[in-house]
Amino acid sequence: MLTLMESAFPKLTDEELDLLSPLSTCEEYTDGQYVLTAGEEGCDMIVVKSGLLDIVNPSDNNKLVVTHKPGHFSGDIDLLTRRPIIISGIARGKLEVLRVPSEKLSELLIKIPRISEKLIVAFQTRRELFAQVHKLGLRVVGPGRCKITTLVREFLHRNFVPFSWYDPETKEGKEVYLSLGSPKKLPVVDCHGEILVQPGLTDLAHAARIWQCFYDTTVDIVIIGAGPAGMTAAVYSASEGLSTLVLDWIGPGGQASGSSKIENFIGFPSGLSGQELALRSVIQMLKFGARLYAPVEIKNITPSDTTDGYHRLVLDCGATIKAKAVLIATGMNWRKLEAENAERFERAGIYYACTSIEAILHDHTDVGVVGAGNSAGQAAVYLTECCPGRKVHLFARGKLGPNMSHYLVERIYAQPDIIVHENTIVTSVFGENAIEQIEINTNGKRSKLPLTAVFVFIGADPGANWLPDSIARDEKGFVLTGAEALQSGKWPLKDRLPSRSETTIPGVFAAGDVRSGSTKRVGFAVGDGSQCVACVHELLALIS
Repeated sequence: MLTLMESAFPKLTDEELDLLSPLSTCEEYTDGQYVLTAGEEGCDMIVVKSGLLDIVNPSDNNKLVVTHKPGHFSGDIDLLTRRPIIISGIARGKLEVLRVPSEKLSELLIKIPRISEKLIVAFQTRRELFAQVHKLGLRVVGPGRCKITTLVREFLHRNFVPFSWYDPETKEGKEVYLSLGSPKKLPVVDCHGEILVQPGLTDLAHAARIWQCFYDTTVDIVIIGAGPAGMTAAVYSASEGLSTLVLDWIGPGGQASGSSKIENFIGFPSGLSGQELALRSVIQMLKFGARLYAPVEIKNITPSDTTDGYHRLVLDCGATIKAKAVLIATGMNWRKLEAENAERFERAGIYYACTSIEAILHDHTDVGVVGAGNSAGQAAVYLTECCPGRKVHLFARGKLGPNMSHYLVERIYAQPDIIVHENTIVTSVFGENAIEQIEINTNGKRSKLPLTAVFVFIGADPGANWLPDSIARDEKGFVLTGAEALQSGKWPLKDRLPSRSETTIPGVFAAGDVRSGSTKRVGFAVGDGSQCVACVHELLALIS
């Protein structure tokens, strides 16, 4: 089995270098010449043919990251997303390279599978290694227990943007704060030299180059929502030759991205985090040519009037998309904690996700988790593992077990640092600038606990309130499809029935958690997304 470094930096054989020749140009550099410069967008992939290429980190005084030798290649996921690269490459001595243009990369990944496998694994592993580097990419300065700072960090993390976070209360944080001009408001973000103070997500997306220019376009399918169902549908549709566009209001991953570990997903016996699943999925769909845009919101959907067979979607950026098929995969949103002062501390002690972004803020302190499903159980286990010795209080409104996988229940009861409170609700949160304690109600008896954070995973509401009334929903707001859509009385066609994934608007489909009757599990969402693509093919065969 390959080591982590071998996976991140594999070597192409001489035969594989020959296979690259038709897709590349040969270039020579002298000692000290820059081959790659941090901040460049749409970079080409560089493969060392002879000589040495030093990869350095400009965010850390050009500290050496790795030296590429003959057969080694540059790049990570930014080659696929076409975002600015975060490292520089400098020739050490005489250097000869093969340059693969960025527009040829997709062709390479599809046509030369033996090289494609090495690249995909390397891109994924390198980004995971980058996440462990302290000084890399953008710089974020802001108090840890500040909702705006947490939102900025969550947004960058979810969109695979490497960044370094500095608390202004620390010595290092103060130095960085002073170097950025000591702005009166925080957080402040250094985006490739552009300084943003308390940025909104749209401004941050533009400055960090997450958002790229978007123009009116026509596609076979537009997928709204980049969770497991949406990304699966994107992989299947793009790999089968359909022009595919994926839109999300914040970034890839969906509700699953807030999970610290998913252990019952087939093919991953040791489990993987929601963020790892999102990274793998994005690389896979980009490999096949799907396009992803975030953050973006749908302002209006106009169903096809059958004159040209295209649905029209107007985005908040002003662009219009024409699509033969539309997939709604907007998932669910965790319900808010109904406790006194909970809203005041949202993203500053009250969290609706449990990843390293949130957990690191509360190291060495006792915390709470609210919920009785798998997400809550995994969060409780993760919080004990990432900070041994702390106490994690798990609050369940009823009994623990009926809505949680059996293996997880057993693991929780075997962990002495997890304290289970059944028949318990959180009623109040107390603190001045941060949470200091909470009040709970257990079978009518109230008590207080000195906790600094509460991670909430209770119930969920469908992400469907933005949809037009012509799309029928059940009593809980989930989208009706197939036979249920027909039974709603809103299906408008007489010459055919809706397919299994089709809503009451012909050509508009739903998959994953947002769909009525779906099982709320990652594995089911993946299956639902792939099934939807089969339904889209049936539709396209009818209208072509």
